[in-house]
Amino acid sequence: TVPAGGLSAHDADGLIEFSLTNLRPDTRYRYTVETAEGRSLAGRFHTFGDGPFSFRVAFASCASTGSNSPVFDAIRGLSPDLFIHMGDLHYEDIGRNAPDRFRRAYDQVLASPRQNAMFRAMPLVYIWDDHDFGPNNADGTSPSKPAAFSVFRQFVPHYPLGTPDNLSLNQAFSIGRVRFIVTDTRSSRAPGDLPDASKRTMLGSAQLAWFEQQLRAAVDAPLVVWVNTVPWITRQKSHTDGWERYGLERQRLADLIAGLGLSRRMVMLSGDAHMVAIDDGTNSNYRTGAAPDQPGFPVVQAAPMDRLTSEKGGPYSNGISRKRGQFGLMEVTDDGSRLRVELSGRDIRGLVIPRMRIVMECLDGQPCRVIENDAVRPRP
Repeated sequence: TVPAGGLSAHDADGLIEFSLTNLRPDTRYRYTVETAEGRSLAGRFHTFGDGPFSFRVAFASCASTGSNSPVFDAIRGLSPDLFIHMGDLHYEDIGRNAPDRFRRAYDQVLASPRQNAMFRAMPLVYIWDDHDFGPNNADGTSPSKPAAFSVFRQFVPHYPLGTPDNLSLNQAFSIGRVRFIVTDTRSSRAPGDLPDASKRTMLGSAQLAWFEQQLRAAVDAPLVVWVNTVPWITRQKSHTDGWERYGLERQRLADLIAGLGLSRRMVMLSGDAHMVAIDDGTNSNYRTGAAPDQPGFPVVQAAPMDRLTSEKGGPYSNGISRKRGQFGLMEVTDDGSRLRVELSGRDIRGLVIPRMRIVMECLDGQPCRVIENDAVRPRP
């Protein structure tokens, strides 16, 4: 027990920030924050281990502002070591530079009893999408951008951001031997209707350079997880807001990923589309000259937690599930020489959605391979 004092100073909006230091790896902690009036809030978290470490990550996107859906209880009930929120934390669609409106939106989300309980039960990595960054289909030209950044920094704990102020929220971190790279597909995105396709960028030049450097630095990791908030797999000439209109940048990244040998040691977690979908790598390879039978990396779409359903992108090897109250779960078991990675889509009760589960095996020095796939009938 380490009492902490001196936390009485708050900012103009009543927010208090404090740091926890000297925590031990792979240790479960409980905490309580108390006020002078006797009110308190309690929470818990599990620090990540050094070296080989087995863990569980929940990931999802898209919930109405202040939603109190039972799906948040289902996520909390699975006791993840981390929750990755992949955007659309709220649906205020703020289209102007109005910090107070963003603060009210965060307050509404955190006033939800079920969301409040979930956020206090596990660490959080949060990256916005369009509705919580600006208006529908927002890009880097949104007038809301300065307010979105200033209030994010005020409200949200995060890893060090990889680019200068107010460019993007990209960040990277490791859990055990697995490297996570989180990209921001809104803040520096160019409009998708630019006539010159070479000027259409999803990530912006600074974030793109950072991301490519992160990929090169991760070549020795047994597994890389790319958190990319919008659909990577898209139908040709699609008008959805995934990567289709940014095909040159997508191909550039696919070429680099393949050239580094990461195509078979990567998993993508993605949101935005209001559905759960899994592709085992069959449709995700956008490398220059890739043959139809050359697989890419597995992709898992996880949404919506609490919104109307929709379908974006595809095709997906395992199909799609269009229901409310969905999320994804990634379970990693690491014995020091072998990673077992189970990726699944979950329903509002926390149960595996039919067909929405694959299992990968990653042996040191070798490509990962899918060893189980619920969409494939077992051979007699």
